[in-house]
Amino acid sequence: MGKASRGQKNDFEKQKILFFSSEKFMREGFYKTSMDSLATELQMSKKTIYKHFSSKEELVETVVKSFMTQVKDKINSVIEEEDNSLIRAFHLFEIMIEVTTKFSDKWIKDIRIHLPELWETIDEFRTKRAYAVLGSIIQQGQKEGIIIEKPADLIIHLYVTAMRSIVNPDFLYYQKMSYKEAIQDTFEILFNGILTPNGRKQFKKSFYTVLK
Repeated sequence: MGKASRGQKNDFEKQKILFFSSEKFMREGFYKTSMDSLATELQMSKKTIYKHFSSKEELVETVVKSFMTQVKDKINSVIEEEDNSLIRAFHLFEIMIEVTTKFSDKWIKDIRIHLPELWETIDEFRTKRAYAVLGSIIQQGQKEGIIIEKPADLIIHLYVTAMRSIVNPDFLYYQKMSYKEAIQDTFEILFNGILTPNGRKQFKKSFYTVLK
């Protein structure tokens, strides 16, 4: 087998492990999943997995970083959109719903409890990206007369704080809500509060069409 063929085989193996692990970990969590069980389900040797990932922790970190890159690309597409601020806001929250509905409570709890430094990285990432894209949307909305003239930094802080609070397994468990319901309701409540009368009219026309 030539070098090119070996390289292609290695890439295929690594992507197969990464894709399968992403689906499994996000659905079931990772703490109780052993590398032996992963190897069995992937129908490959444990040695093959360790050839690409030195530990389960490294595999989890790679899953997270790969997913963060995908999310970053999607958010950047919203930042670059030329639609009005309300449509861009809808698209941003569609991404948030898509992202959070991929996660199970077990996945989030496992990261928070067993890999707290990785959780801090995730939290910092989502906060920075949220500030960047929301800042762009709110400033545009104020120029369009859709969003009220209040300090943009304050509005952004309120949004980010609210989202960080509700995307929490304990909160959702006691409220008997899904991630999608929590994000959608929070978006509707908070956004209605910062819209001008003209903005609220546009919101009512578009919200259920775009998000539902």
